[in-house]
Amino acid sequence: MNNLNIKKLVSFVSLSILFILFCNPVQAAAKPYVIPENAYVGFDYSIFVDGELIILREKSYAIDKIKNPDFYVPLKLLSKLKGFKINYNTPITVSSDHGTFKIDSTNSVLYNNSTYLSLANFQKLTGYEAKSDFDSLSLFLWSGPEGEKESKRLLQQLDKVSFDLKSFMGKKVYIYEGEKIGWVKELSNYSSSSTIVKAVIQLNNGTIYEELILNGTPDSFIDYWHYETIGYNYTGKYYWADKNYLPSSNPLGHLEKVYFTSVKLKGKNLIIKAKRSSGANQTFKLSFYDDYTSTIQNGFYTVNPKTTYPSWSSNIWNKIIQQKISIGMNTQQARLSWGSPERINSYNSNNLRIEQWVYGRTYLYFYNGKLESWTD
Repeated sequence: MNNLNIKKLVSFVSLSILFILFCNPVQAAAKPYVIPENAYVGFDYSIFVDGELIILREKSYAIDKIKNPDFYVPLKLLSKLKGFKINYNTPITVSSDHGTFKIDSTNSVLYNNSTYLSLANFQKLTGYEAKSDFDSLSLFLWSGPEGEKESKRLLQQLDKVSFDLKSFMGKKVYIYEGEKIGWVKELSNYSSSSTIVKAVIQLNNGTIYEELILNGTPDSFIDYWHYETIGYNYTGKYYWADKNYLPSSNPLGHLEKVYFTSVKLKGKNLIIKAKRSSGANQTFKLSFYDDYTSTIQNGFYTVNPKTTYPSWSSNIWNKIIQQKISIGMNTQQARLSWGSPERINSYNSNNLRIEQWVYGRTYLYFYNGKLESWTD
């Protein structure tokens, strides 16, 4: 190869290297900004467009401690709007009748492997108006008068709903009856003079389910997050059964130590798989009315009662385990054996306190904290 050809080859390679060096930063700048680990990401916000709940895995977030702090909405939201197309090739672009919009580090962030567009740039791109509602953690977007009217109707209804219930707006829920899953798309007072709240829930199959909420707490559904975390909260732990509050049909003995290997919600029942102190596996069901947590909290001790009262004799503990009482027991021992009474009537004099504990038609009498007698 002559010197001229070598010089041409070197020039070509040099130009190629320069091209790569200069082009790569441009490509990098066209990518979303990856938020740092110390960035502040706020609560999940559900998204409503023109009054309709948009069901996406990705939610909206307020993100702070980054280059461009703002409210951010998922880029995928644009695929739910008419007239917008997303090209996910690098660089990502959004096309509409108004032209092509490039997604880069100045207007977007990458969070949880999804691209989010700043709300300010989303509005510039779409022309939508926006209003966030902190109490319900919902973001309302609208494109015109009709959408604004519907959005403000939902917001006005929310103003009259109790704070605790507002948190269900736009959220995924588990409905006990039929084990259905849906999203709350509307909350409103049942009537102007009523505290009853009507929840409109859109089910997985698109049908609408309506439920009335009494006394400020839903008894027909729970937040889906709670449904998913039941197992995490209760499995892998030891418990001591309290037969005073468990159903009589439950196979466990009073104060028997068990290890929960699985806890699942099925309708209005907790299905619990446990390992007994004998080593045998046991599955049982616990029903509840409105609060599944009370079933375990009332039916089981999380600490061995024997370690709480180490000075009590084995004779006393044997009676407690058999759910029996005897003269001389103190109030804590009687309560562990029989559970809390329906009511307590007390009488006081100078040196004497008498308590009458009522269990149906049975009455226990304590004198200065010691069981003196009982009547059936």
